[in-house]
Amino acid sequence: MNTKYLILLFLLFLGFSSAQDNRYVKVLYKDGRVGVVDTKKVPLKSLKARSDVVYVEKPIKLKPLDDIAYSSSVALWGSSNQSISVRTYNGQRLSILHLGTDNVRFSGSCSGSLENLTCSEGTLNLSVFSATDWRLIVQSFGRNLQRSDFSIPSYYIGTGAANTGKTGRNVIIGVIDSGIDWCHPAFIKPDGSSKILYFYEPSTSTEYTKTQIEQFINQGRCDGDGDDDGHGTHVAGIASYIAKDADLIVVRTNFDDADIILGLEYLKEKKDALNRPMVVNMSLGGHIGPHDGTSMLERAIAQYSGRGFVVVVAAGNEGHRKIHAKLNSISSTTSVGINSFERDLIDGWYKNGTLKVELCDASNNCISADPESYTIGNLSGGCLVEIYNTTTSSPLNGDGNFKVYFECTGSLTLKLTPVSGTPSVDLYLASETNEFTNFFLEDGLGGYLGTVGMPGTSPHVITVGALTSRFSTDTGTTDRSFTDLGKIAYFSSRGPTRDGRIKPDVVAPGYFVLGPLAGTTRYILYPGTSMATPVVAGLVALILEDNPNLTVDEVRNILISQALSDDFTGALPNNIYGYGKAFLASIPSSGGDGGSGGSDVGGGGGGGGCSMAQGSFSTLPVLVLIAFLWLRRFVRRSLN
Repeated sequence: MNTKYLILLFLLFLGFSSAQDNRYVKVLYKDGRVGVVDTKKVPLKSLKARSDVVYVEKPIKLKPLDDIAYSSSVALWGSSNQSISVRTYNGQRLSILHLGTDNVRFSGSCSGSLENLTCSEGTLNLSVFSATDWRLIVQSFGRNLQRSDFSIPSYYIGTGAANTGKTGRNVIIGVIDSGIDWCHPAFIKPDGSSKILYFYEPSTSTEYTKTQIEQFINQGRCDGDGDDDGHGTHVAGIASYIAKDADLIVVRTNFDDADIILGLEYLKEKKDALNRPMVVNMSLGGHIGPHDGTSMLERAIAQYSGRGFVVVVAAGNEGHRKIHAKLNSISSTTSVGINSFERDLIDGWYKNGTLKVELCDASNNCISADPESYTIGNLSGGCLVEIYNTTTSSPLNGDGNFKVYFECTGSLTLKLTPVSGTPSVDLYLASETNEFTNFFLEDGLGGYLGTVGMPGTSPHVITVGALTSRFSTDTGTTDRSFTDLGKIAYFSSRGPTRDGRIKPDVVAPGYFVLGPLAGTTRYILYPGTSMATPVVAGLVALILEDNPNLTVDEVRNILISQALSDDFTGALPNNIYGYGKAFLASIPSSGGDGGSGGSDVGGGGGGGGCSMAQGSFSTLPVLVLIAFLWLRRFVRRSLN
């Protein structure tokens, strides 16, 4: 075998982007610990030769995932003129948003304007005049809404955080993301000081303290080191809005999972040194790995999780894509179709046997690899294919694993032939563009199961899906943010995990969410489970305020016991809404037992009262494996 191709293969499947990224590797030790080692200090050969090392893995690139839910609020639907009565209470304040009609009138127990109603005990009468479909979002401050308060069906959206009386005081929110614009007003306290205690960048070992950050702000130094992308700024702003008095520690990552592990280690050290509870927000993920909680990053999260240190992770934005295929107990050659529009990587995991793996083009020209072998070749038109079928028992979980990289477009077929046993196989596509044409699992609502990304498949994190929570007036009544208001966001990734556990744990407002726009003093609407995750991270900060020593399981039980159900969620738990719509009706003074979720109490929230600039779905930099696989042929440095 050509040595060059062996080196390229190693780079291909272990996720390298550059020689600089190769410096750090993840190590699984015999005692179960996961660590990150600098190979400039400990050579790779020496590391692999150590008797206490089980497995060494190069970094895998993850990606940032793509509003605000502070009040208690609900969505109301209609398609013609309608009268609605709403039960109100003394001291309650309501704010009503509407789309599909400009003619909503009110009378009765509230006074003011639709956007700012002050209410007393009694009934608010709403009259909607429209010949077409319309939606209302009714937000409540001072009291949580009940569905029984309304004369027509209502659907929960938000979290009730505004009515808990908690602000996250003495809690730290750790954010591992693209950075932060520390000059944005969202991160400045009323006394002029910064909410940010520390800023850290693992890849360069750069650390700024609160004092330094405040100096930068005074100097007008707001770009460069902060957040060139803007994703981290938006995410941190959402969490900080839910938990207004929580402090922030921000880790700017390059999105390699090894870098993220270093960031997680840094945050745990800060939590211990400051002796304060911390919730960590990770609005990121990917699909290269086992999807069962045993990936190196997920092992590291389990390792660092503990009392007062809780990690919250985005489910992913692939719920509408056929990126997962599942084959059970195959006994003969089975063909899986792929519609390919760009180069991609198939990550296959299997149990109960071994497999011959083939990739074929539309003319049935095939490249194949038997168990424990590697093949490289070209299909029609010179399309490059590499099949890495050497792992029949992964050190991560004992399962078989193969990877197929291809640069082909058009109709492709992956053929799997059992060599021994009757293997059951899960397949994942790294790209969000290509799709399987069969063996995908439909959820009955237009989405696809098994699409939750890692580390959201970890049992040691709280995984968050996205609700359709706010309409955008820019896109109007044809956009799904209008038509699906109160439902699961069409893109929100679905469970279960590969080992059959329910994910997400809860869902929260995520399509759209209002947050700070980096490089400005303004706010903008963005969609995504990335935006739903900090909503729940903020709720966790509120819980930790009076319960600083809770574990992730205890926090999850509180969230589950108070999660909401309605006609959209169906029976809970399920792999679309998890255990329900995230909500805090009350916060116990110590960890509770949790419950089955799905209670029909409280209400949801569609956003705060900030002025905003409308934004469409942003195509953020997709830092996935595929982009740098194209460059792998130019790397000449041996890693062994």
